Amino acid sequence: MDLPAGIGGALAFVIGAVTGSFVTVVAYRVPREMSVVAPRSFCESCERSLPVWSNLPILAYIGLRGRCIMCGAPIPFRNFLSEAGLAVTALFLYLEFPPGSAIARFVLCSALFAIALIDYDWRIVPNAITLPGTIVGLAAASLLMPEEVGWQSSLAGIALGAGVLFVVGYFYELVRGREGVGMGDVWLLAMTGAFLGWPGVVFTLFFGSMLGIIGGLAMVVSGGRGARAPLADPAADLAETDVSILRTEVPFGPFLSLAAGCYALFQPQLMRWYLGG
Repeated sequence: MDLPAGIGGALAFVIGAVTGSFVTVVAYRVPREMSVVAPRSFCESCERSLPVWSNLPILAYIGLRGRCIMCGAPIPFRNFLSEAGLAVTALFLYLEFPPGSAIARFVLCSALFAIALIDYDWRIVPNAITLPGTIVGLAAASLLMPEEVGWQSSLAGIALGAGVLFVVGYFYELVRGREGVGMGDVWLLAMTGAFLGWPGVVFTLFFGSMLGIIGGLAMVVSGGRGARAPLADPAADLAETDVSILRTEVPFGPFLSLAAGCYALFQPQLMRWYLGG
């Protein structure tokens, strides 16, 4: 039996907020090779376990004024943004798409959110998310979005997504003698293609590249600041830290994730605009 729109929307909002809270846990623990299940939630500053009520998505952050109840240290504002952002995303998808499609797109958006946070912090796109995500995306496109995407477009999206970035990265390394596209980005685009088909890959690659150029320029202007050092290669050659448009290391994952998320949310509108009506 279908839920009344108000109740269904409220439930979607709550599920989105809870998922957003879990995404911040994933983004913190996966790069550190920690379990996402245990131990229970703790403060990143004092590392003490938090009361259950202080983990209530959105409400706890507002009630605690963005500070840890145990030590008073600031709670990262992006935790609140993740909870609120995915809550609104879930509500929007519930209102705009059929149930199966809404679920598939929400799973993708949640994975993209986690990947964007991890890549921004650590300069890695974890295969622990993208590889299972590619398999889930193919199943979702086949079973939950057969008319919107379908398995044929999903397979084509996987091949196109992985192939384009792999070839670009290969030739970049030949010409420049250094890695320009990480394999993490390759699998991220493959996962996007699995969920959204080859048109989603084309949009993500084009729009994500435009955002990446803007982001790269912003990092150059700001002196390359704005993120933590990568997990790998902590003792990089000092010459590689020179700030320039060619040497500033720009994480591509957040821009690809944003572009893919936009397509997942606004695919019907974008297709109508592209087709001229």
